Amino acid sequence: MSFDAQKCEDEKIHLLGLVQPIGFLVIIDREQNILAHSDIPATAQCVYNTTEIVGKRVSDVIVEEWKELNLQLEAALQSIEKQNTLRFSEEIMLGDTAFYISVYGVKDGFHLEFEIKPLYKSAQNLSFNSHLNTLSRSSDTLWQELSRIISELLPYERIMVYKFNEDSSGIVVAETVANEQLERFLGYNYPEFDIPKQARELYSKNHLRFIVDATAKPTTLKTASNREFDLQQVSIRSLSPIHLQYLQNAGFKSSLSISIMVMGKLWGLVCCQHPEALHVDLQQRNLALTATHYAAAHFQHLKNEKRLVYMEDALNLELKIKETILLKNNVYQQLKAYSADLNEFMQSDGFALIQDNDIHIFGSTPPRMKIAAFVDAIRKHKPNIYLSNHHHADSIEGVKTSFEEFPGIACLPIIGPLGFHLIWFRREIETVKKWAGKPEKNYTFDEKSNTTVPSPRTSFDVWMEQVKGTSAKWTFRETHFIERLRDLLQETLLKKASEISNLNEQLIEMNNALDTYSYTISHDLKNPLSAIKLSGEFLRSKDNVPDQMRKRMTTNILDGVDTIVNMLDKIHEFSKANVFQYEPELISTDKFIEEIVIHSKERFSANNTTVFCKELLPVYGEKTLVYQLFLNIIGNAIKYSAKADQPFVEIQSYMENNGVIYVIKDNGIGMAKEELDTIYEIFKRMSNSAGFDGSGVGMAIVKRIVDKLGIKISIQSNLGMGTEIHLYFPNHNVASTQK
Repeated sequence: MSFDAQKCEDEKIHLLGLVQPIGFLVIIDREQNILAHSDIPATAQCVYNTTEIVGKRVSDVIVEEWKELNLQLEAALQSIEKQNTLRFSEEIMLGDTAFYISVYGVKDGFHLEFEIKPLYKSAQNLSFNSHLNTLSRSSDTLWQELSRIISELLPYERIMVYKFNEDSSGIVVAETVANEQLERFLGYNYPEFDIPKQARELYSKNHLRFIVDATAKPTTLKTASNREFDLQQVSIRSLSPIHLQYLQNAGFKSSLSISIMVMGKLWGLVCCQHPEALHVDLQQRNLALTATHYAAAHFQHLKNEKRLVYMEDALNLELKIKETILLKNNVYQQLKAYSADLNEFMQSDGFALIQDNDIHIFGSTPPRMKIAAFVDAIRKHKPNIYLSNHHHADSIEGVKTSFEEFPGIACLPIIGPLGFHLIWFRREIETVKKWAGKPEKNYTFDEKSNTTVPSPRTSFDVWMEQVKGTSAKWTFRETHFIERLRDLLQETLLKKASEISNLNEQLIEMNNALDTYSYTISHDLKNPLSAIKLSGEFLRSKDNVPDQMRKRMTTNILDGVDTIVNMLDKIHEFSKANVFQYEPELISTDKFIEEIVIHSKERFSANNTTVFCKELLPVYGEKTLVYQLFLNIIGNAIKYSAKADQPFVEIQSYMENNGVIYVIKDNGIGMAKEELDTIYEIFKRMSNSAGFDGSGVGMAIVKRIVDKLGIKISIQSNLGMGTEIHLYFPNHNVASTQK
């Protein structure tokens, strides 16, 4: 015995070539030649020649009594060709039988769809506008109102509104039954394989599907050379034998389904079921379709209104946070004050804010040690935003162990040297899930093919499932807020980093200026002091000094005093910079180099620059200064190569001489060799740097940093050909001896 791996969802249901025996189908090309057709059902009081008509023109097949039909077809086809009408429908008589004819264009031609007009027709519903008004006033009861209205429009015994879940399973959210003896399915769940993927795809394209009698034998499409035709637009198309058996197993012969489309996507279905064969009139079906589309549009309108309210609430909270953190230096510390607001807005049970070893918690959360372990795992996986509402096989390793009672996790990593993590927690909600039958696939043995094949399930009795390890889902409202909060915090940290960079530049500028002033003052104080001394000695040695001479001498003394006072003021002003002391630590550079590249490309409008980052080894130093060192060098490489024809920057590292060497290479404007000796002078700009932003401070900062950290730097450059910078970082022991 073999096993057929084919599943229901693999069946090409739109190519089965089966038509319900309530009408017939004729497929023609643009020249009105017949490509395929099905036979007229025996219940129709009319005939036409169906012997070897494939390939013939429609006008050659239609008999004398159908001449009027031919004229109508000609008019319909011309109208579709000229106006691109989606579907033309009209009531006609063929012999003694009334038909609805629907004509519409397909890829290779046209479909002529003939449906027998049923003898039974519901009374014309004069309250249809009233139904639409009822739907327009509904909100929380919208789908229940729709099921009730459909039950008045269509004579099915059961009307259900079925919503698709994210995993493609479904749940009944509204129900109306005409027969009180029927079992209620409201709140019941249906597995994903009950409506397989290709069936959902057809529902997205053709919004109404019905079957009159699941036990009736369909007619087969006759074609030349067994050619397959896509019948997804054919309303009288018969269903898959597996699905027909499924309906019978559920106790129904007739069904009708209408797609609920929201924002262009299949949101759910209106499912109508009847225990006996039932052929509902086309006009009544169209009314039900219109009511469903109207309800879907109103549902989208209600969602948009709620979204506007949420956006306003989110914006108000964002503005409060933004106003606070922009005024303060430490974003992480300021966010702590908003723990309650962030927890309430996300409707979570607890909230945690983590930076390095500092863990701030609010509300109900796991222990701090387990939160720290989770953050370590998150850092390894480097997700943008981590969202989960249940523990599953693909969860990050250790999550279930750490957060067994909190399966609802929303984690927002904020990247950068000053970065941190925000985590929201939701507790487990134990629920009992009702299924319309046990959600498992059935297989039967087919003696003809000697294989095991899929079989529609036979039981729809309620099956209860105890659901554990699951929390309330994070909604679009909440995930959208996290994304906006991420952008706000990343932008703020970037701005803070820029401010720190500017302050560091100013500090180094002050330190350089202090060195310069200290040297100058130590020498230049001699000049005014000498002038004062000479003038004083002259006045003391002369008894009778002419007024003009005395005036000049005293002026010299006062000018000298003013000069000294000014110099001393400068000494006081620039002596505020503290001496920097640090303990070398091993620093991973790959994360912040990636950030520097991204931010530099944005800052210098260098999106066309290709940056090659090869192996980036960790180095010893001080984290902030190493970051600032690479910020200046990589930023310069990207800035000064941005205007090249094919700009590129290459960053790589390797081990050498008991240390690590970094090489940053670009194909930018380069520098003249005679200017390399003055590159570290503060406010010094190269002669070819016109047209590029800058103040001449960057390389002076670089020089101060490499001197402080004991790093060796060498620069090779050719004018117009680019620059290559080598940085040698000694290991911990060497760095300690050089500090």
